[in-house]
Amino acid sequence: MSDENNESNHTISKVAVVLNARNEEDVIYETLKHILNQKLSPYRIIVINDGSTDKTGEIVAKFSNVEIINREKHTESFLARKQLAETINAGLQKLQNDNDCEFVWLMGADLIFSQDYLSKIVNRMKKNPKIAIASGVVQDEFSIEPRGGGRIVRCDFWRKIGLLYPVNYGWEGYLVLKAQSMGYEVESFEDLVITSQRKTGKKFEPKRYFYYGLALKALGYTTAYTLAKVLLFSKNNPKGAYYMLKGYYSKYDSLYEPELREFVRKNQRDNITNLKSNYVKRFIKTLINSK
Repeated sequence: MSDENNESNHTISKVAVVLNARNEEDVIYETLKHILNQKLSPYRIIVINDGSTDKTGEIVAKFSNVEIINREKHTESFLARKQLAETINAGLQKLQNDNDCEFVWLMGADLIFSQDYLSKIVNRMKKNPKIAIASGVVQDEFSIEPRGGGRIVRCDFWRKIGLLYPVNYGWEGYLVLKAQSMGYEVESFEDLVITSQRKTGKKFEPKRYFYYGLALKALGYTTAYTLAKVLLFSKNNPKGAYYMLKGYYSKYDSLYEPELREFVRKNQRDNITNLKSNYVKRFIKTLINSK
């Protein structure tokens, strides 16, 4: 039997789930059920109930082995905004003094995973200690790097920079780029497909993509990479693509550290110059298949 087939039989690892939810009564039960049905069982599941006004809190409370953090109701959703990092950090704070935690599985409330999703990724990360962050891919979604919901982060890496997200636009991308700048690897495994219970970005109003543009600017994205992302979005959401570009060219000045931004620019220039086949192939495939 191959090592790949044996992946789910390796030493048990301590994985903590951190899941953020706001008004997710239609989807969160299925997501939690799929988390609990994993072959590798998480030893902690932390749900941040972010001011829900529906039955999200009641549904989560039915799961006796789930920890709930109830946050105050906000006047508007933090979706796509930098304040969402603070909300997720409320869950990560619970792990600050938990020395047992080896991996953190960050979760979207609407995602569904195969039973061996967690075990396969964790065992691949244990085989290669240089992998700091990994995830599968959402069906029909373009992603060359580990996505936010569904990503698994190695704790010994994350503890080096505080085990929290920075409260700035692009906070999810920052963690990936910071890991790479520190010499770690990140992986997005195409064979592990994540199913979303709703279309990605369905909740986004076009103007919210302005914040995405701010993120690209703060992280130091090159113009070429930004235009590629705008092209990808423009096929399905031309207004969103317009606002993304507008955000990128705004006067926003809360930028990440110069060393990281220079690393991002150099890495992206190298990718374009060398036409790294994996990135180009997956970009074109997604562009053609998107509807």
